Amino acid sequence: MRTRPRWVLLLLALLVSSCAPAGSFQPPTCEQRLSSGKTVHVTSCLLVWGVEHEQRFPNQDAFALEYVTSVSLSAEEVLDTEALEVFELIRPVSEQWGFSTASVAAFPIAERTGPYVQYAFSRSATGTWTFRRARAKVFNTESGRKPD
Repeated sequence: MRTRPRWVLLLLALLVSSCAPAGSFQPPTCEQRLSSGKTVHVTSCLLVWGVEHEQRFPNQDAFALEYVTSVSLSAEEVLDTEALEVFELIRPVSEQWGFSTASVAAFPIAERTGPYVQYAFSRSATGTWTFRRARAKVFNTESGRKPD
């Protein structure tokens, strides 16, 4: 009789998960308030090791942050201002770890697909941070299609 409740719970869990509409998964986000008072949804924040083709490049270690922007990707000046403010979320920890690079990516939606703007930050020997902006696009390869 003790195993019966477990089977009932398992069956209930399977029924609930199978009733969810297809494609209803929403990527997790973490809401962060910027110094201006504006809030953004962070979709990813991680430590990126400087490794490529089994070679280690410690000077390329960095923190990378991705977030959802409400600013049009074509409004470059406004987006640059927002990205600089978002960068402040990882700048202190980047400096604490002694990193000279960091990246911030602005996506128009929480799903990591389609066009976005990538900001590559670099720190000079004097401690001043600068950035380069580049447009990029993520293709959804899981579905076998390239989104527009």
